[in-house]
Amino acid sequence: METLRQKDLVSVIPGKSALAAPMGLNLSGIQDRNPSGLEFCMADDALQRTALYDWHVAAGGRMVDFAGFSLPVFYPSGALEEHHATRRSVGLFDIDHMGQIAVHGADAAERLDRVVSSSMRSIEIGTAQYGLLCNDEGGVLDDVIVYRLGPEEFLVVVNAANRTSDLAWIDQHVSSDNASVVDRSSLLEMLAVQGPNAVGLVAAASESPDAITNLNKFALTTATLFGASVTVARTGYTGEDGVELYVENGGAVDVWKGLLELGPETGVDVAPIGLSARDSLRFEPGYPLYGHELSEEITPLEARLSWAVDLDGDEFIGQQALRRQAEAGITRRLETIVMSDRGVPREGTDVVLGDATVGTVVSGMLAPTAEVFAANVFLPREHGAVGTELHLNIRGKHKLGVVAKRPLYRRS
Repeated sequence: METLRQKDLVSVIPGKSALAAPMGLNLSGIQDRNPSGLEFCMADDALQRTALYDWHVAAGGRMVDFAGFSLPVFYPSGALEEHHATRRSVGLFDIDHMGQIAVHGADAAERLDRVVSSSMRSIEIGTAQYGLLCNDEGGVLDDVIVYRLGPEEFLVVVNAANRTSDLAWIDQHVSSDNASVVDRSSLLEMLAVQGPNAVGLVAAASESPDAITNLNKFALTTATLFGASVTVARTGYTGEDGVELYVENGGAVDVWKGLLELGPETGVDVAPIGLSARDSLRFEPGYPLYGHELSEEITPLEARLSWAVDLDGDEFIGQQALRRQAEAGITRRLETIVMSDRGVPREGTDVVLGDATVGTVVSGMLAPTAEVFAANVFLPREHGAVGTELHLNIRGKHKLGVVAKRPLYRRS
């Protein structure tokens, strides 16, 4: 999920280093920069602000324009440390820029099945499911998480940059006499708590800790945290265990501050995490980022998401095109290239074999846990086998890379 622009490395606050060299990896020449290479415009007063804006500014967060919101790209500790802090213990993310669309009514499940690639009627109450919104040609309009809150009640979580278009698309194809569509984005505040100690930390803040500790993956429950009513879902976007929190009645600031204070009290390290580390955290386990690994010109089958597409179930928009593609066989697929030569691959970098360009980088960055520079590329199937050597045209020089086994990181 999400939509970010990756191009060149961005500098951090003068005098602060956002990137310290991981063991065995020479990063000289790219100090004072962040691992994901996200490019942003600096924030201004015209942008939307989450409830935590003042906290981010007071904490020294470097505020940038992301999908029309002013959000921290990193804090003074730097994006690399934020990445490792999440892998080590707990990272706390402000993700209230994301959209939440409620669908309610007797026909809600049936109507949602018209637009989401995975079966909505099969979702059990109190659980969630990943899916994709596709156009008629099978291209991806967005990737979504759908929560079933009751027999006739669903919550669709969409990417920030696509909030308006997704709402219009869902309203157009789902709304009926027996299915209503309502934008709840301004009524819910969304946080993520990720890392090996995340579930335990949130459980310690709850009056019913077992309900959170025993929560299955992609399941949800309700809890009171620091006086706020919260829906707790065991979902996330980092490759770590953790939860996402849907906070009602303006309680996000209390929950955020409460968790940061509770960490030291319970012997748990907790750190706020910005957009840059969120990107590198999702990159390592192979999660797609809308606008990069997903777009209207990319199908789920090409993006390795066939597991989220029900080609044999109820018909959804784009299903027929995807069936045809599946029967014919895809001609390209998302692959990951790890750099052998020194070089930093970035979005837009050409991948060459001999004199021919065979692909273009859609995401490229330092993978801090794997301690490699790597790139995601859609390659022709004949050039995508693990171990295939290719060159990347980085600043006019051909740098050697090798197609790697995905993902680069898997939680043990």
